[in-house]
Order: sequence, then C-alpha cells, then structure tokens
Amino acid sequence: MSVLSTIYYAFQFAIFDIEINWITILICVVLADLAYYWEHRFMHRVNFAWATHTVHHSSPFFNISVAYRFGPLDSFWPVFFHLPLVILGFNPIVVLFAEVIVQVYQTVLHTEAVSKLPRPIEAIMNTPSHHRVHHGSNFKYLDKNYAGIFIIWDRMFGTFAEEKEEVVYGLVTPINSINPIIAFLHGFYRLGKSVWKMNGFKNKLGVAFGPPGWKPSKKSNYPTKSK
Repeated sequence: MSVLSTIYYAFQFAIFDIEINWITILICVVLADLAYYWEHRFMHRVNFAWATHTVHHSSPFFNISVAYRFGPLDSFWPVFFHLPLVILGFNPIVVLFAEVIVQVYQTVLHTEAVSKLPRPIEAIMNTPSHHRVHHGSNFKYLDKNYAGIFIIWDRMFGTFAEEKEEVVYGLVTPINSINPIIAFLHGFYRLGKSVWKMNGFKNKLGVAFGPPGWKPSKKSNYPTKSK
C-alpha cells in the first residue's frame, strides 16, 4: 500500500469533516509543524529511527546542500506522525500540502550566510541561527531545536538552545568518508554492529529501540549524535 493510499484509507475514519479554506489550511500547517517537531524528536531519540536520520547530520559542513541529505527511511516516518491530522478530519491533500510547506521552509535555514535575525523573529520562528544549533555536535547543542517552522515548540517542551558558542557541525563520531554509499548506510551499519555486540536479547532490543548510546541497567548520557 502506497503512502497516499494509506492516508486516504485513514481518511475514511475521520472524526470531523473539516472544510477546506484559508483558515483551516493555516491551522493544518501549524498542526503539521507540531507533528513534525515530535517526529523529528523521535528520529533523534530512538536508535532505529536515528539510523536513517543520521545521514542528514553527517556532513561537517552547513549549507543548502545539507537540506537534501536524506537517509534510506526518511520518507517513511512522517506518515505515522501526520496520520492523526487526517483522522482528525483534514483533507489528505491539505495535510500533504502542509507537510511540504514545513519541509520547504527548512531548506533555507541551512546556511551560515544569515546571522541572527531581530529578536521577535528569533523568539517565534525557526531561523538559520536556531537550526545551526540543531546541526551542532557541541555537547550543549545536542538534541536541541527540533522545530520546523516555529521555534516555540522547542521553547515549550524544553529542547531550545540559543546559538552562543561556535557550532561544530556533523556527528560526535564522524564517518570520515566522502563515499556516498558509506554516508547513506553508516547509521544502519553502526546500529547493526551495536546490536550484534550487545549481550542478551532484551539488551539488543534496548539498543535498537532506546536512545543513541543506550546502555543496560542505567540511563546513558552518551552524546546523541555519536551513533
């Protein structure tokens, strides 16, 4: 079943019949942005999702080309986080449109050419400064600024960090390769290696479904972007 057919199938169970107008489209964009925040946070905090998203973070540089670094399953996870909007009653086309808006907005954030914007904008909107933090491997920047369009989600849910120190881009443990195949698959290779080396089936599940750096019997503070 394709992504589109899955979404339209779910639309059969919509709770409300939400009409299509500019107000409902705007509301859907805001809700899609909130859904993206949680999807993005999930992809950083669950190893089998991070295995694909790590491709996007593997570059030691930060420019618009980084926006198009996608992992093998990066298009898979958004479906689950946006289905609730369809079930709520938003037309699937409106939901897909909102998702495109959220994604396209972020493309221009991948730049070092724009410094900080006026404070009111920085307070509400995701900006190049905020997104540079998200791509940093600095310890204080790890797992920060998941926002798509509105940085208010990070401020609300405790994942915001301001750009203060110089950003070191890439992974805590770099891949040290320009081979596109290695860049594309390194996340799954590292995850598979970690699962294989871990003793005990329960612990193997912990590695696969836990956060990056998960260790048995204790909560790990291992840097998120190392795996």
